[in-house]
Amino acid sequence: MSRSSSSRSKYRYRYRAQTEPLAAIVAVAMLVVGIGIYAVALHGVLPGTSDRATADQTIDRVWDDVQQDGVFHAHDGADDLDDLVTGESLPAGATVSVRVTAIDEGEEQSVADAAFPSGYPDETTAGDVSELERYVTDEGVPADASVATRSIPVAVVSEAEIRSGTLRVAVW
Repeated sequence: MSRSSSSRSKYRYRYRAQTEPLAAIVAVAMLVVGIGIYAVALHGVLPGTSDRATADQTIDRVWDDVQQDGVFHAHDGADDLDDLVTGESLPAGATVSVRVTAIDEGEEQSVADAAFPSGYPDETTAGDVSELERYVTDEGVPADASVATRSIPVAVVSEAEIRSGTLRVAVW
């Protein structure tokens, strides 16, 4: 075998493992698309990414705003929910309804209600809040709203008389 033929065979094997540039680009693009589809499908399953998580996080922040020493005060002289809930506690771009109920003589009674339109408080007026509160009173919260509830102690008649109650937050 001549020397030139052995050098040719060495180069022939070197080029066999290469791929066409277009095929490589298509393969990488398909891999990226596949990872993107997987991420979108997984997004709703991850903790903290669902609508329910939004209501759960909102109820925690609202409770921090409305409680005093671990109790919601609904008796005479207590602040209104509208005054207690801050705009920072509400999710941006969402409408929120808050209701506090207490057990009175074996029945659940509403002791405080408030509704906060999207953009509250900076981008809304008192008329927007009143209109939303009337809507929630007449129609209720939408069926597709994310709702979270929490058992809370409620001072209804005085600070000394504490009853079992519920904080309910709906986000849509």
